[in-house]
Amino acid sequence: MNKIIVIVVAVLLTTPGITKTPYEIVDTSPDAHWRDINQENTLYITLETGVVIVEMAPQFAPLHVNNTKELVREGIFNGTSFYRVVDGFVAQGGPTEIAESDRPKKGQLTVPAEFTVIPKKPFELVPLNAIDGYAPDVGYVEGFATAWNKDKNEYWLTHCYGSLAMGRAKEAGSGGTELYIVIGQAQRYLDKNTTVFGRVITGMEYIQSLKRSSNLKGGVNMKGKNKIVRIQVGSDLKPEEVLPLQTMKTNSVSFKALIESRKNRDGEWFVYQHNYIDVCSISIPVRLKGAKVKSFN
Repeated sequence: MNKIIVIVVAVLLTTPGITKTPYEIVDTSPDAHWRDINQENTLYITLETGVVIVEMAPQFAPLHVNNTKELVREGIFNGTSFYRVVDGFVAQGGPTEIAESDRPKKGQLTVPAEFTVIPKKPFELVPLNAIDGYAPDVGYVEGFATAWNKDKNEYWLTHCYGSLAMGRAKEAGSGGTELYIVIGQAQRYLDKNTTVFGRVITGMEYIQSLKRSSNLKGGVNMKGKNKIVRIQVGSDLKPEEVLPLQTMKTNSVSFKALIESRKNRDGEWFVYQHNYIDVCSISIPVRLKGAKVKSFN
């Protein structure tokens, strides 16, 4: 019975002349077009105002994902702060000074750069089929906005709103504890200059409510003012503490229909359709498992 429902929805979503708004596509998408978030690859960032949940991408940056989990489990981020918060840019946080006695026993303070990845087997990329100023091709891989160089079979995650990346000094492999989240418009010029290894899937309102750095250059002057109470790996939490989140499969018929719908917004209000959208302008839908109400922009 479920297979029949999926086939019917697929036909409706792809039949010429049948148009749906982005919201209608999300609301009518079958359960088969959603996947459970892997709690082993999630971070629960508890701020004083609420909890931010991040999904990490080990297929793009395994060293960063694994090392960050080690550091999280050793508590290195607990009690630190988002010490640099530049409006329209990024919120950066973590430890600024680590005493010798507090150095991690398993995790590393620096990790080799993973700006791009060349997988043994090409990723299943859902192309956006649009001109991009920063990469030969762009699209989506397993829920992440992705840039792609087909000739080199090289992929990298993009600096879209809500992306999680690792700050660094001048040396490419000098990052390891300086987490930052994009809080403004897409910062694509940072692509391939730092390692992007995740995205916020819920709780961006708490990141946006952080106090901003007070000087024009956005210096490191907010230490202690944007407290990170703790960071935990989702799989380490008690069952009642875990949010059973799902995200829409980006290789599903529903998501492909969503791309086309966002390119040309239908409805009486719109007087012009652009037939274009950039890779950072599609918010990948997230919902609680089994819920009818989805988080979607």
